[in-house]
Amino acid sequence: MPIEGNNQNAFSLVELLCALFLASIIMGTSIATLSGSIKSYEESLALSEARHRGEMVLQILRLPFENAGLGIPSDSLAFRLSLTIGSATLSSLNSWQGPVSVSGNELRLVYAVPTSNLNQSPSVETCPSEDATVTLSLAPQAGQVTPWSGVGPAGTRAWVVFAPSSCPFLVTALSNKTLRLRSSVPSWIPHNASLHYLRAIRALVVRAPGAEPAFCTEDMTTGSGLQERVLGIAAFRARFDPSTNILGLEVLSRGGRRHAQVVHSVSLPGWPEPLLEEDRYYTLAVTTWSCLVRNGGEAF
Repeated sequence: MPIEGNNQNAFSLVELLCALFLASIIMGTSIATLSGSIKSYEESLALSEARHRGEMVLQILRLPFENAGLGIPSDSLAFRLSLTIGSATLSSLNSWQGPVSVSGNELRLVYAVPTSNLNQSPSVETCPSEDATVTLSLAPQAGQVTPWSGVGPAGTRAWVVFAPSSCPFLVTALSNKTLRLRSSVPSWIPHNASLHYLRAIRALVVRAPGAEPAFCTEDMTTGSGLQERVLGIAAFRARFDPSTNILGLEVLSRGGRRHAQVVHSVSLPGWPEPLLEEDRYYTLAVTTWSCLVRNGGEAF
């Protein structure tokens, strides 16, 4: 009686080679697609990071931008004279050309910080020779106003602004809600005028050898020196047009990852100058912003 054997199917060598060839093509395509997706994601992430850094710079400068020159003379000489009453001069700003000035790549702003505090007294006239007294609706916030000592220069906190008056006022005394004030020229403070704190800031990008470039500011009120605010800011350019009172800013910011090869040509759309060699290895973004300065300024 014959014994039936089990039929066994097997792949030939040619079939195995064809299967491996097809599998390698599929895997290669999949890896290339995945690699492209990862690269695209990394580039998108770097671009988002660069844009976010640029937006952070604009956010830091937004309050000074919007209130630059408020209640402060825009003419260079009038600006300096408005902050000088006898020996009470604001010496830290003596070299500035106005409430808005651009010196090289450094932006300088003198601005007024608005408050909800109002002058409750009837309208009063001020002059440089004697004090005028105003009563506020609230006592100024602690540490925001420091009266002039009566001797030597006066710090930024000794000056305030009452819009719509056209010059700042020197605070000679403070008692709860009562201020005693002087002005460099005859001026006046309307009833219900809003109190503003006078402040000043300088801003620039610092590029130290071997370190990441950083956007830095100095609060002239505290005199703390330059402080790093945002890393990865390659440069920024400030522009002021006195004829239109338009202040504009262009920020060149970098992503956090340095590529192994150059990723940008020498020029970048939206940036007016050739890129530095080192910056070309980073994903870059240009952020722009402009505003109307309420009281003008000077540039040199």
